[in-house]
Amino acid sequence: MPISTLQLIVPALVATALLASSASAQTLPAPVRKAIGEATANCRPQKVTLDKGFVTTRDVNGDGIPDYVVNYEAFRCGESFTFYCGSAGCLTQVFASTGGTFVKVLDENVEKIAFETVGGRPAILLGLHGSACGRPGVEPCGTTLVWNGTRFRATR
Repeated sequence: MPISTLQLIVPALVATALLASSASAQTLPAPVRKAIGEATANCRPQKVTLDKGFVTTRDVNGDGIPDYVVNYEAFRCGESFTFYCGSAGCLTQVFASTGGTFVKVLDENVEKIAFETVGGRPAILLGLHGSACGRPGVEPCGTTLVWNGTRFRATR
């Protein structure tokens, strides 16, 4: 059954209220609110708890505007601490500012994530489950995504 607008808005408002009660409260851009609303709707009817570090800001694309990193390791659905986590790590979403709005530039399960500069350009370094690289899952691998001015692309 498709999710109605009301089904997305109500969880998004709940999630925003939860975020607003934290010390790092801020107004979230619509794409970030939508992602959190969808995640919250998937948890229903359980209570959602957003722990410290669920949403953080940092300039990931080098344009001087804070971007948003959503770490689902800090998302609790009822009593489950692993609702969006598994052997491939936890869901992580990154929303970067581009052209006056925010776009989702990463939406993956990752074991580790780091933000650095590679070749003078902003980059995301990902630690991944081995299956992401054609290996057995227990053999971790990684990839580097470099900002090309409009999106992050894998380096070779």
